[in-house]
Amino acid sequence: MKAKIERTAAARSSTVARFVLRAAGTATFVMTGLGALASGFNAGVIAIVHRAIDGSGERSALGLAFVGVCLGKVLSAYVAGRVADTYSQESMTQLRREVMRKLLAVPYRDFERIGSARALAALTSDIAVLHSALDLTASATVNAAVLIGGALYLCYLSWHALLAMLLLCAVGFALYRTMSVHTRALLVEARNQSARLYGYFESLTAGMAELKLNAARRKALLDGPLLDTTESMLALGMRAHAGHLLAQSANNALVLGAIGFVLFLLPVGSGDHAKVVSGYVLTGLYLVGPLSALLRLLPAYTSPSIALQRIEEIGVRLGQASSEPSADPAQRPEFRSIELRDVVLRYDEQRAFTLGPIALRLERGEMVLITGGNGSGKSTLAKLLVGLYAPDAGEVCWDGCAVQSAERDRYRQLFSVVLSEFYVFDRLYGLAEHELPGLPGNLDDRAREWLGRLGLADVVAVDHGALSSRDVSRGQRKRLALLAVLLEDRPVYVLDEWAADQDSEFKEIFYRQLLPELKRRGKTLVIISHDERFYELADRRIHLVDGRLAEIGRTGHS
Repeated sequence: MKAKIERTAAARSSTVARFVLRAAGTATFVMTGLGALASGFNAGVIAIVHRAIDGSGERSALGLAFVGVCLGKVLSAYVAGRVADTYSQESMTQLRREVMRKLLAVPYRDFERIGSARALAALTSDIAVLHSALDLTASATVNAAVLIGGALYLCYLSWHALLAMLLLCAVGFALYRTMSVHTRALLVEARNQSARLYGYFESLTAGMAELKLNAARRKALLDGPLLDTTESMLALGMRAHAGHLLAQSANNALVLGAIGFVLFLLPVGSGDHAKVVSGYVLTGLYLVGPLSALLRLLPAYTSPSIALQRIEEIGVRLGQASSEPSADPAQRPEFRSIELRDVVLRYDEQRAFTLGPIALRLERGEMVLITGGNGSGKSTLAKLLVGLYAPDAGEVCWDGCAVQSAERDRYRQLFSVVLSEFYVFDRLYGLAEHELPGLPGNLDDRAREWLGRLGLADVVAVDHGALSSRDVSRGQRKRLALLAVLLEDRPVYVLDEWAADQDSEFKEIFYRQLLPELKRRGKTLVIISHDERFYELADRRIHLVDGRLAEIGRTGHS
């Protein structure tokens, strides 16, 4: 088991290393070159100080040389720092964009299983931890070059002594890795607790009104899972960091022991013993700082490897192609028919709920009502129809051709949708002429016209696509969601219980004015509804019972 944990940790660390090198790009070579230059200047400083201490060489020449190498050291460190900072900030920006882009490409059904709390943790804390790996790698490149330069100088003094020190350092590294296995397990559990904490944060913010209205509920949340999770994270973090500090202290003891070994025990075969020993002690003490910095990089790579694992668990593979190819926003697809051919979807494994098999065909320009009781599968069918879900069996066909995963996003562009769990954005994204060519007229003018028809002109204004407010009632927010899909002007409209939060007056407007107008414009309408008095307006009514098509009936309207 221990060996398995070590192999897993090593694999994850190598994955992080590959990610860091890929993110660095050409900056890796620049920083390596600057590190080598800094290493040369550092070795020069050590050599000059060593010669000045043992009295060899002319002091004025050594002084001029010392000034020169110190200036070179300072300038190279400054340039290296600027390059490292630029690389770090640019890499962080690219990392955020890549994670957000690939998160949007994760299949919707997988995203629902993941939950928004885990996705939020990946977008915030996990990305921040990965950024720390980028920062540390930049400084580690310079420190590694300094160590190499110092090792070359030590080899120049005595390769026997260098070999002995390298053996001790190897023992220290192996000891460090062994001691870090347990610490990594603690950090993994701490990260699991962090994901749970985001879930409780979500409950705290989404349920603010309920918590304010019920003191007992509020106290139970704060003093129960929130307190337990934060205290658990604190305890796990302290134990993990204590383990890393112990391992680092053991390594520092070995390094100092190596210096003591050279100073008091190592017999040097030839040359001035005192000169070689003083050079080794001086150089060894000088290199303790860079060596400690590199050792700190090892535990610092543990947390990024866990963060990378968590990001991958939500379906995001950094450096790989997206799991779902994105459609071209400029293309406006059309259709003649959409057909569900005996599709089956096993949606809820705990309740063993299965939708289907469903056989259904939609023609251009028809209005179809979907009815059924709560839990009958209406919303699931809607998500399957619009391409948010892929069927477990059967086929979804577009103009007679089965929709494959590579074209599912293009298929989704046929639909304008308001789901029961809808969201209203702060602006009308993707609807301006420069964002989506082919839409008629000015966006603000079109939006103001629909705001008036939706009874929102006195409540919400629009300026360059930005909505003045979203702080309105739920029914009005649904109208704002409808505003966005009306402006999209796509071939198929799917509205899930849209009228449920509207007053009776606006229900009349919705069913008897808006929907017939869209139908006259050739739109296909799929409406999930419980409003029985409007059933006769549809061309067909599809009734679901426990995930099965119980009835497909003509409403009498053609």
